[in-house]
Amino acid sequence: MFSDFNEAKSFVEKRSVEMVDMKFCDLWGRWHHVTIPASGFAPVLMEKGVAFDGSSVGFKSVSSGDMVLVPDLATGFLDPFWEVPTLSFICTTLEADTRALFPYDPVRSPAGPRSSSAPAASRTRATGVRSSSSTSSTASPMRTG
Repeated sequence: MFSDFNEAKSFVEKRSVEMVDMKFCDLWGRWHHVTIPASGFAPVLMEKGVAFDGSSVGFKSVSSGDMVLVPDLATGFLDPFWEVPTLSFICTTLEADTRALFPYDPVRSPAGPRSSSAPAASRTRATGVRSSSSTSSTASPMRTG
């Protein structure tokens, strides 16, 4: 949805967003999130991320559980399920000390679903092929005998 931080920040201000929700997926495919007030949505968030304990979701051992979430601005959306205006992002999970991509992140790892589907999505856009889920008002219903 956003190409850079300034675009996202402008959206937060124009839409009176009150909260920013950062989602990530654990090793078993369950979604978790960390929510911060919109006042904390600052450029430093893109550099340093938001710290969380990776051991609490099974990512790492307790002794080395420090990790950070960095929002992927392209995934931003106004979440319709919150009581207050909330901007949600899917996040990249990084090691806190080295800032390296967490190798077992089920969403971002090289073998994860978003990484493996990216080349296919890019090819689909390049060739102009439309998704089979798109519908047309002139489409006729399927008949079953």
